[in-house]
Amino acid sequence: MSVRLLLAAAAVLLLVPTASAQTPPSEARIRADVLAEVHPSATSVSLRGNGSRQLNDGVWEFVHSITARKPFPEMPGVEIESYGDVVYQSHGSTYRYDRYRTGDWRYFGIPDPSPAEIQALLDTDPARAYPHGTLDADRTLTVLTDEPTYWHNPESVTVRVRMRSKQAVSNTEVAETETVQAVRMYREERAGPWTSFITTRESQEEIGRASFSADAVRAMRTLRDAAAIAQLEAEAAALPEVSVPDFQSGDDLARFVYQTLRGSDRATMEATLRAVLAPRHFVDETAGALGIRAKMEILDPALTAALGGTSTFGDQTCAAPRLNEERTRRSANRTYFYGILDVPPRGNGASIALEVFHEEAPGGYRNGQRLPGRLVVGDLKVYTSQDADDLAYLASFDDPATACPGVAGQAAQDATQEARGTVEGAVQEGRRRLGRIFGRGGN
Repeated sequence: MSVRLLLAAAAVLLLVPTASAQTPPSEARIRADVLAEVHPSATSVSLRGNGSRQLNDGVWEFVHSITARKPFPEMPGVEIESYGDVVYQSHGSTYRYDRYRTGDWRYFGIPDPSPAEIQALLDTDPARAYPHGTLDADRTLTVLTDEPTYWHNPESVTVRVRMRSKQAVSNTEVAETETVQAVRMYREERAGPWTSFITTRESQEEIGRASFSADAVRAMRTLRDAAAIAQLEAEAAALPEVSVPDFQSGDDLARFVYQTLRGSDRATMEATLRAVLAPRHFVDETAGALGIRAKMEILDPALTAALGGTSTFGDQTCAAPRLNEERTRRSANRTYFYGILDVPPRGNGASIALEVFHEEAPGGYRNGQRLPGRLVVGDLKVYTSQDADDLAYLASFDDPATACPGVAGQAAQDATQEARGTVEGAVQEGRRRLGRIFGRGGN
């Protein structure tokens, strides 16, 4: 191509308008397009910013942010403010309306919740309302009524509150802070009560600090701790009332636990086991709130093992327990039972293992000697067999009682401490008849 033709082609290209040379749509046109295409009932349309050119999938677009306000027909006197972007695409020398990208919206004219309503909602879960680690002491909450609310929809609004609270910042120091939280409240229906919330911290300032002993700081409970304890206490309060006897020996308590596990009412069984567990398993060593660890590692597994299978502990045991003396460890104040069981289906019978001891709380004196505290259970494990062959073995007896040790031998065992030798003879005889017992649960 000659130089003359190249210059002519360049001149033609210079005459073709580019997207950068196009004139953006005017404000009047944008408002008219919004009313025609997006919000025909809008009472006002305002433009935000100056708009911008954007390249989208190889197509030049002009985007302008707008705010449109319109009535909310479902609630008289309420308006919606919609925030979004009007998008125009380049077509030759002009821009044409293409679409509207909805951003957010806000409602105006809905009556705000009262400070009392806000306070009541946050009081339903203080551990979640206040900053993490807030102590259950000396806290205040003020609703910032001079701050504007933000209605996301008729069932959700954001308000602001100021909180003063204390948190342990080291093992010997407690700081007092002032926190502003944005609280988004939710309800199920427009005229209904507020039912839930989420909080977002907007600012926090330390306004004071005090020193305490390490023991004092460790004894301070957080709101989360207090809520967990309240839940544990509520669970305990929902259980039936039970009473347990005063046990004269660890053997008596072990047999009592055995009989308890043969029951079928889980709630009564749980209440009874709680009544004999050692104080160390409870929060502050007082009855009521059973510690999470004891619940998850002792109580719940024991109840599940006793009742949770197709064959229960009661199905697999006899009316009177037999102590496995070979696997019992005794000391002056503590007894470890590593197998209290009956009916051995060839080595896999139902069994319990437990630790029994006198609690440390003194029981007074007699003849100058300190009396021990009450007998309690320190640890408990429960075993049943769910093996199909074991269960078939148990079911094979025409009279289930014939699978249990002789009544006379059991009566001799229960009679007195001095009769223990006779009992052991009966136990050994029973073993010779039914096969050696496989005791489980030992450490």
